[in-house]
Amino acid sequence: AIPQYMMKHYGMKNPTVQLFFRSVLPVPLFALLSAFSLFVVRSEEFENGIQVFDSNGNAVGMSQKAGLKAVTETATSRAVLIGTTTVVPNLLISFLRRTKFIQGRPLLLAPLRHITAALVFGLMIPVSFSLFPHAAKVQNKNLEEEIQALTADTHLYYHRGL
Repeated sequence: AIPQYMMKHYGMKNPTVQLFFRSVLPVPLFALLSAFSLFVVRSEEFENGIQVFDSNGNAVGMSQKAGLKAVTETATSRAVLIGTTTVVPNLLISFLRRTKFIQGRPLLLAPLRHITAALVFGLMIPVSFSLFPHAAKVQNKNLEEEIQALTADTHLYYHRGL
């Protein structure tokens, strides 16, 4: 909606600019919006902190720095998931539009785009979930001083969520 509004509002008639605003710009905007919405929804985790554990699995305390790291990692994996899911179908459709087969059957483009998007999304879910470990390790020295004082372990663990 934002690229369309900008094109209308500023009267952008150049075909190259229109191609950029219709094809290229929405992908990073959509990925960024997905990451931003995750930050908003999970803001409590980096404001109040998340539970960190020692090597034996005992709770040590609540860490805001671990919470921010967890939310950032999850937002990054979400942006990769959404970004890839939108880029691959667009690239495939751009390629297929040039083939004689599709030029003779242009009604196939919409179903191919949807099928490709569903397939890429399904394949990217395990990839995006595995970008960062769910039970992540963080050095004790990178956390708050209160947490550092509670344990002698050099590394602590936290669950980053999905």
